[in-house]
Amino acid sequence: MLLFHATPTLNNKAVLNVDSIETKYKMFIPSQKTISQNSADVVIYGHIHHPYMDKIYNKTLINVGSVGNSFDVIRNKEKDSNILKTTKCCYLIIEGEYGSKEYTSDISFQFIKLPYDIQKELKDENINIEKESYRYELENGMYRDMTKINENFKKLGIKVENI
Repeated sequence: MLLFHATPTLNNKAVLNVDSIETKYKMFIPSQKTISQNSADVVIYGHIHHPYMDKIYNKTLINVGSVGNSFDVIRNKEKDSNILKTTKCCYLIIEGEYGSKEYTSDISFQFIKLPYDIQKELKDENINIEKESYRYELENGMYRDMTKINENFKKLGIKVENI
């Protein structure tokens, strides 16, 4: 199992749920920056603030989301549901037996989302130097700079205007 912020090599690269299989597979390969030099069966990471799980090559890739600043990357004003379903505190419960690969027992993953008091969070003016951007994210469940996200979609051949 590998755990890191963004990727095994970079702390600020976004790997999205819509990225290519090749990009996702690289997440399982260790680097000079990972403690373990073994290829992983399970990768848990953050950075993109979007909880999801994917299975490729009998491996599990999980993004836990965010503790209170989660957001969805695919948004459309006509299609969106309640944004408060997005802006919740996310965490992951992992259950299994150590060494389960040798014993062929299962590991299970459960995503938990809990509501929290966003207005109380925003009252602490010292929590973030980008106060208005942070406020926007928490109140709207949308990343403050969608241009970066949209550029990633374009690189993948996804037309943002059609989403």
